[in-house]
Amino acid sequence: MAAPLNGLQEYLNDSKKGYVEALEAGKAAEWVVVMGNEAGDLDSLASAIAFGWYKNVVQNDQAVTLVQTSRCDLTLRAENLYALELAGLSQSTQDLLCIDDIPASTSFPSRRFALVDHNRLQTRFVHNNADARVEAVIDHHEDEGAHKDTADPRIVVVPTGSSASLVACFLSDKCTDDIPKELATLLLCAILVDTNGLKPGGKAEPTDRQAVAYLVPRSLLATPGSFVSPDFHDHPRLAELSAALQDKKGDVSHLGSRDLLRRDYKEYSFSPSWLAGRAITVGLSTIPIGLHPWVSEDKQFWSATEEYMTERGLVVLGLLTSFRDDQKMNKHGKPKHRREQLYVVREGDVEGLADRLFTGLKHAKELDLKKRSLADDYHTEPPLRFAQAYRVKAWEQANTDATRKITAPLVKRIIEG
Repeated sequence: MAAPLNGLQEYLNDSKKGYVEALEAGKAAEWVVVMGNEAGDLDSLASAIAFGWYKNVVQNDQAVTLVQTSRCDLTLRAENLYALELAGLSQSTQDLLCIDDIPASTSFPSRRFALVDHNRLQTRFVHNNADARVEAVIDHHEDEGAHKDTADPRIVVVPTGSSASLVACFLSDKCTDDIPKELATLLLCAILVDTNGLKPGGKAEPTDRQAVAYLVPRSLLATPGSFVSPDFHDHPRLAELSAALQDKKGDVSHLGSRDLLRRDYKEYSFSPSWLAGRAITVGLSTIPIGLHPWVSEDKQFWSATEEYMTERGLVVLGLLTSFRDDQKMNKHGKPKHRREQLYVVREGDVEGLADRLFTGLKHAKELDLKKRSLADDYHTEPPLRFAQAYRVKAWEQANTDATRKITAPLVKRIIEG
């Protein structure tokens, strides 16, 4: 096996330092900014670090990984910190370039971008930045058809369990020498989280299994003869790692409502065909606990929701829960996987929007939603002042396979018409 290329820690240290210096000197325009999506999950983080490393070390380009998460919010994702630690990176996260490390300006200081785990450059990076161009896209979300004339590679494969799998397969094709063990470990962690440990019948696709087969022998987990079976989903070491990562991801008992709303959050701007010249800002937060224990016990839920919507300028906020219910067992005797959706729509902003959204969701076969009562099912009701300003609806989601990747395009189609 060939000697690994330059290490991960070295890439992160040197690229961040170089980019910050370029910023201060006003010379950051030609740097390639590699970033995942704004939710900042492990898939985005690992994929952005990996592709940034490739651009910098293999292609010898000026590239830096940008995390679209404020530094103070990095601690909201314990699974990310755990994976970074397993990959031999500092839990202090000081080696990462975060979005708030870049000084506020009327325009973003760089014009070259590489996108992973999303496939359209956000408005904030284009505003007053006319020369902005996307030079690479690797993603597993619904293809929005952007950047086809500039991105090379442009890899959008749906379905795929994890964007990290697509990045890993790309590296396996492009890197003649081995990638750093730390990088292989980080990508492996991301794939295990997104595919629930390559569980058969789940989200894992052949590409995910191919990526794991490439990464495992190159990772820090590998020892001589430790992985001889091609069936990785039931390998004890991978199963143990997957369980540890899922436990970290699911433990949000220390987080309040505001933290839960912003922990795994994506924001969208939709332009209704029936509302000329108006854009509607929509936020979707994925929450790893059920609505009942959250909204019935946290007295700050409604006020935190209103404050967050005001802070983000949202007309619509959707809460997408995904959790294991210890009170209901599946056929294997394990806690049943459940999903719920709750939407809050600001009244008076756009006439008819709430009815349009709620009706569209109600009839969406992709989700198979069953209406729930806030009072009867979740033992809560919004305060009078909140109820006068917002409309709220909650549902149980019968199709538990439908994630935000399914919900976001659906909400877009309903709102835009």
